[in-house]
Amino acid sequence: MEQRLFFGIGLDDDTRTQIGQWLVENVTATKPSTHPDNWHLTLAFLAMVQESQVDTLVDFASSLEGKAFDLRFSETGFWSNNGIFYLKPDNQPQPLLDLAHPLRALAKKMDLYHDNRPFSPHITLFRGCKTQPQLGNKITPFTLRVSKFHLYHSHRNEKGLVYEPIASFLLNHS
Repeated sequence: MEQRLFFGIGLDDDTRTQIGQWLVENVTATKPSTHPDNWHLTLAFLAMVQESQVDTLVDFASSLEGKAFDLRFSETGFWSNNGIFYLKPDNQPQPLLDLAHPLRALAKKMDLYHDNRPFSPHITLFRGCKTQPQLGNKITPFTLRVSKFHLYHSHRNEKGLVYEPIASFLLNHS
């Protein structure tokens, strides 16, 4: 059996609330936003993964000795080719890269998925927009404390698209 999987960083409830309120009050788009429960920052997309490969992914992610870090968000972006409107971190701290790069390399090594584009961390807020959403006011800058990451299963159920964590990995606080 295959599952659509990715490694990512989830958002806490307060962050989702802040983003959601800002979207309602300040962003006008031609379609609804992505569901707040699905807001995340992708570290490595894996695509379709055989059940027999999941243990290898979990073992590898568990072996990473990543450090907790902060991501500050204050800017948006828009990719017109796929209509994605997103929040992007102000910078890419080394601990973020120390997670993303080996996970992306593992996906390539396991022949799961390889993206030739450079790592571009973001939180997708809208997808499939033909025109860029209009901003009333920029988002009030916020900081996301990253102390863990997850292996997510992307699937559909009666609620629609769901990103369900199937394994979690704590980062060191030192």
